[in-house]
Amino acid sequence: MARSSRSSLSAVLLLAALSYVFSSLSFASFSAAPRLHTSAQRTQGLSRVIRRARGGEESEKLAVGDIVSALCPDDSQWYPGTIEKINDDSTYCIKWDDPEGGPETHDVPPDGIRKIVIFKDYKVGEQVEAIFPDDGYWYPAEVTKVGDVFTVKWEDPDGGPETSEVDPKDMKYPPIPYDKLEVGQKYQGTVKSVLDFGAFVDIGAESDGLLHISRISQERIDNIYDVLSEGQQVDVWISGKREDEGKYGLTMVEGLTEGGRRPPADLTPFADLPSDEWFNGVVARTAPFGAFVTVTLEDGTAADGLVHVSKIKDGFVDNVDDEVSVGQDVKVRIESVDLDSNRMSLSMREGFGGGGGGGFREPVDLTPFESIAPDTWVNGKVARLAPFGAFVTVTAEGKSADGLVHITQIRDGFVESVEDELSVGQEVEVRIESVDVDSGKMSLSMKQPE
Repeated sequence: MARSSRSSLSAVLLLAALSYVFSSLSFASFSAAPRLHTSAQRTQGLSRVIRRARGGEESEKLAVGDIVSALCPDDSQWYPGTIEKINDDSTYCIKWDDPEGGPETHDVPPDGIRKIVIFKDYKVGEQVEAIFPDDGYWYPAEVTKVGDVFTVKWEDPDGGPETSEVDPKDMKYPPIPYDKLEVGQKYQGTVKSVLDFGAFVDIGAESDGLLHISRISQERIDNIYDVLSEGQQVDVWISGKREDEGKYGLTMVEGLTEGGRRPPADLTPFADLPSDEWFNGVVARTAPFGAFVTVTLEDGTAADGLVHVSKIKDGFVDNVDDEVSVGQDVKVRIESVDLDSNRMSLSMREGFGGGGGGGFREPVDLTPFESIAPDTWVNGKVARLAPFGAFVTVTAEGKSADGLVHITQIRDGFVESVEDELSVGQEVEVRIESVDVDSGKMSLSMKQPE
């Protein structure tokens, strides 16, 4: 593979991304280079970006012959290839699709490999893009026959054969044209990558959009990696477009669009309400970390607050959507109101006085865990799982508390899914890496100390 061309490409992309981020964060939008090769672009070479058909999915199980995206050790860039051999040291020999004069193979560890499952459910009559076998370029076509190998009819054969047999890995649906995207439209997208300031999401358009961290929720997101991860399916809306640049932004908050940002609600009427009083509410939307509920007072004043996942009911909640749904009528208590940040925290659990159910839980005192050395192993039990890690209950000096084993601390190597590694109730050994008594947070690890 051509190292110089890769390095140059990486530098150009990095400069472009940094330039855009600093100049356009308020717009919160970004797009990758267009992926469509039209008939007017036939002189361009085949992009090295994997053209995984929309509808395909990634899988963590790897075998010889699998088509994958792998991290090249020479330049730390992802390229398409095929698993040629599984080595004795648990690495994989990857044969690159297009080495460009460089080594044809590299040994890559499991955490540097993503298996690609090819979409094969195309129907006769559907419009697709496919690689023309004679020149390796992408052209528009129509599916005329289905099977293990598909037959497509080229839109503009230009003197060549009208039809060709094409492997499904060399096919994809045409991307949604930029001019067909409308502000406010809803799409289901796939998170392609996560950065500190936002996530790039593929909605099947000609380019990926940026879901800025400020548009994930109306609540402040301190750590985006606690909310989003690569490969996660998300519902998003187009928040804005820049016609002259072909860029668009996304939001996970319906109605939070450019030029149409909803004015913050006045939470003053809610600030002095007793925390043991129940109010009627309607679930406005759900998220992995909780449910946003619209609370309406008797005088008609309304505002949204967050019922954190831990406040939906007593006991463990595995999936918010299993407990509440959009439009559902619920009863909530107002636990706190922060007028400065314009946030309201709600609870659906019993809290003070009266009624059954669990009482209000004070923050756990983590002081007994502060003195435990980071290289000391402690017995624990998995309390609950999340896409970003596992919460494990540990005990010290007769007191129990939950800490987070982040997905990167479960074991050495790449972990695709927390559920594949751990289960609720499983007994594990962990190390206490850090304790923050003030915030009531404890970080754990199941990996050997470095």
